[in-house]
Amino acid sequence: MTPAISPSSANRTRIDAASGAGISPCWTCSTCDQECPVNRSTSRLRPQKIVRMATLGLMDEMLSLPDIWYCLTCRRCTNVCPNQVKPESLIGHLRREAVRRGLVSIETYRRYQRFFLRFQRIRLQLATDLLRSDTTTFESNNWQRWLTEPPPANGDREVVFIGRSATSGNWRADIDPFQIAACFSCSECSNACPISGDRKVFDPQWIFRMANLGQMEPLLTSAAIWLCIKCGRCSDACGQLVQGRQVIEFLQQKAVTEGHVPADFPFRWSHAQSWIYSEFVREIDSLLSSAH
Repeated sequence: MTPAISPSSANRTRIDAASGAGISPCWTCSTCDQECPVNRSTSRLRPQKIVRMATLGLMDEMLSLPDIWYCLTCRRCTNVCPNQVKPESLIGHLRREAVRRGLVSIETYRRYQRFFLRFQRIRLQLATDLLRSDTTTFESNNWQRWLTEPPPANGDREVVFIGRSATSGNWRADIDPFQIAACFSCSECSNACPISGDRKVFDPQWIFRMANLGQMEPLLTSAAIWLCIKCGRCSDACGQLVQGRQVIEFLQQKAVTEGHVPADFPFRWSHAQSWIYSEFVREIDSLLSSAH
């Protein structure tokens, strides 16, 4: 028999205050569920369910969910919410609380962090393979191989100072609307980015610096620009108001329109990530179960 749910208004107030998620206006429209890339691929992470549980004050029940560890922190759920509820902020609070209460050990949390970094390496390998061939076979042996091998070369990281772009068109006029000329390479964007723990894999500061110097061809042929999860933290953190997320989206569009990547690459990349997120969830389940 399923145990009865015991809502707690006191817990609800504490959860809302501690998380800063603004859960009260949620009307369970499920827009967040439809936007979440992990949920679209696996049906295993429903931000709406977690917010609904929070409005009922079900703290213990939420902390027992493996779902809170599937979140990529991409903030898409937050960005699309019509009532400005912040499911990602709620999930972040629940993770911290799970560690604080000892429900997830510090060692398990560190293992999770190390795996999340390796996962970005896998995403880079997958994007690189897709760019090299028309198809990629999605198999478990690929996953295991990518978990352990070093990341592929992420383009030429040596910045060459030249006064002209390697691509056609007026690149400066193209990128100036994003305030990129104001960038002085302080690295706040990379420090804020949730997937730039290994800057050999993904480094927003390098991308913006290269774009600012007109080194467009190495960027447009790099698999790294496709790793961005569109969270917008680079833009939020920039003291110079550089619109980092928009810069990367522009580079992706330019890579397609100028023929640096196949026209169908964005579709194939989206399809490939559906597979990779399923493996991502399975790996986290294994990590959490082995900790008990």
